[in-house]
Amino acid sequence: MKKKFGKRKFKGIITPFTWRNGIVVEISIQTTGEEEYIVEHNETGREMLSFLHYPVEVSGTIKKRVSDNKMMISVDKCVTIIAENNDE
Repeated sequence: MKKKFGKRKFKGIITPFTWRNGIVVEISIQTTGEEEYIVEHNETGREMLSFLHYPVEVSGTIKKRVSDNKMMISVDKCVTIIAENNDE
């Protein structure tokens, strides 16, 4: 499957990616399609550190990180998704 670069929008969960001295310093988005995108350290990305394990819908620009060829996203917009409880 060919990876698409450029603007994308998808749903996923914010997960820790890199730790330093027991502190999360880098996060990623695990998508519902089982893809992983490391979140770039822009203003929105830094704000997202406070929302580990939250389900979200993000939009931004996808690119490949030069150092390790991992997929990255420069997040333009991140919205938390509130799960519906149909049991009530």
